[in-house]
Amino acid sequence: MKKTKLKIKKQVWIALVLIIFGCIGIYSFNKVRAKIEYKKTNEYKLLNIGYTKEDIKLLEEKTNKDSIKNLLNSPKNDFLLSLLKEQYYLNKNLSRYIAYNKENPSISPKEVISLINVNRDYAYYDHDIETDTSLNELMLINKYHKLNEDFEPNNLTNVSNKYYYGDNHKLQKIAYEAFIDMWNQAKNEDIYLIMNSSYRTYESQVNVYDSYKNRNGTTYADSIAARPGHSEHQTGLSLDIFSKDNTTTSNFKNSPAHIWLQNNSYRFGFIERYQEGKENITGFKEEAWHYRYVGIEAATYIHDNNITFDEYYAYFIEK
Repeated sequence: MKKTKLKIKKQVWIALVLIIFGCIGIYSFNKVRAKIEYKKTNEYKLLNIGYTKEDIKLLEEKTNKDSIKNLLNSPKNDFLLSLLKEQYYLNKNLSRYIAYNKENPSISPKEVISLINVNRDYAYYDHDIETDTSLNELMLINKYHKLNEDFEPNNLTNVSNKYYYGDNHKLQKIAYEAFIDMWNQAKNEDIYLIMNSSYRTYESQVNVYDSYKNRNGTTYADSIAARPGHSEHQTGLSLDIFSKDNTTTSNFKNSPAHIWLQNNSYRFGFIERYQEGKENITGFKEEAWHYRYVGIEAATYIHDNNITFDEYYAYFIEK
């Protein structure tokens, strides 16, 4: 009986040993297999190229599998990592960012993103995009986005001659009401605003553009006026604002009225559309007098972050 018990105990110990060695074998096998599988992963390959785990996390958050796959057979791309850290990065434009950087290596990642987001890698007037007029006050019109020649806002309102000089004026109702609120507030602070240009038909813009072109040529005309279909004035949301004391483009920029508008117009939904230092983004020379109604939310963001409407549109609306 004792021999039987001893035999059973021996068999149990042998079984336990076999189980333990089996578990160790399975664990070792799985560990080796996991190591082999890990070496096939993008993370392992990227780490060997020189990317950190933080870099890889950023790549996974901001790009896609195809973009990461394209990095596996190239040296570490520090420019790409710089792009991903920029506020207005758009993954859909990644290949265009990279291509533009190759042609313009001295331009910073931030500027590359600003330029590509607003289509500056295309020639002006050579990449027409039909303006989405359903966006109304957030519709974009520039040297790439175009209105049809038959477009006319549905809610144009005649402007009282109290607020303008020159010929009769019209604005979309929403922009006109906002202008009146802004005019009243400015008046309370002894600033007397006055408009001298507002809604223009497509045909009117033909006349404006052709007059510059006939006098000074296409290059000059393109630097100072929009081609027909590419003018914001056709929306009924844009106007040229001066003051009773400063009524010309030459003396308005440094006037109290312009300074007041820079500090306050966004509170009523208006932005200075063509800002100083932003010519390469907007495509137009600075126009201290040209204001565009975009609504208070958009105008406030544009003002607070010192960007253009073109950049705002690309990142928050078109993206």
